Amino acid sequence: MNMLGYRFREDSFDPISRIRRGRFYRTPENGSLSQNCTVANHPARPFEGIAHDIHGRTKRLDIFYGDLIFQNFLKGKRERPLVLLGVDERFTVWSIVNIEAISTGEDLVTLKGRNSFGLLPSLNEENVPEKLRAKLVESLDTFADEVHRSSPTSVVDRARDVVTYALLAHLGVQSAESKDLGSLIKQLEGRELVIAASSATIINRLHARGKAVEQEKRALRPIREEDAELVTHCVGNLLCELGMAEWR
Repeated sequence: MNMLGYRFREDSFDPISRIRRGRFYRTPENGSLSQNCTVANHPARPFEGIAHDIHGRTKRLDIFYGDLIFQNFLKGKRERPLVLLGVDERFTVWSIVNIEAISTGEDLVTLKGRNSFGLLPSLNEENVPEKLRAKLVESLDTFADEVHRSSPTSVVDRARDVVTYALLAHLGVQSAESKDLGSLIKQLEGRELVIAASSATIINRLHARGKAVEQEKRALRPIREEDAELVTHCVGNLLCELGMAEWR
């Protein structure tokens, strides 16, 4: 996408591993893309409107400059940004795997396709109690949006919201009575919902791990992309186990 004035030039793409490698270029600071440039003849059109004694011609071209992605977006930062490739709403989401400085002085960026698309089941709204249906649908929509756009920590946070409302609805508990996910999970004991309880526990533990205080206190590792993928699966499995959704 060009929201920040960037273009991605692809050098290679492996559709099996969903790995892309390429370089980012930015627009001029004055915002003017088009400039007059002297260029060689296009190899497919060697006689395009020039005299035989001229080896080049002036042509108006869009201009972009190389940019140091590592220096501007990764150096000294704990969270790696997501990359949206596309235009408007037609885009795909990619994670930065590696950045290599090459001989031209540019950053060669390796991207991997984010694997969270299509991992959520279809919600059966009629199986969700009416009192909490709107809140569950809203939290699920927000979660799906976070999966596609946000950091792993944000994905875990929004997953916890979905699970909380799902358990409130399943247990028939009013949100004012219990907002603590841990107590809701305990209420699943004896209901033969081991998978649902385990999925909710994983999300609850990762939510606590995402807090800076807990990381420092217990020397925990930070939340990573793989953790976000795990909680996405956990949300889907929990909703299916509770009979609120189905895999299509």
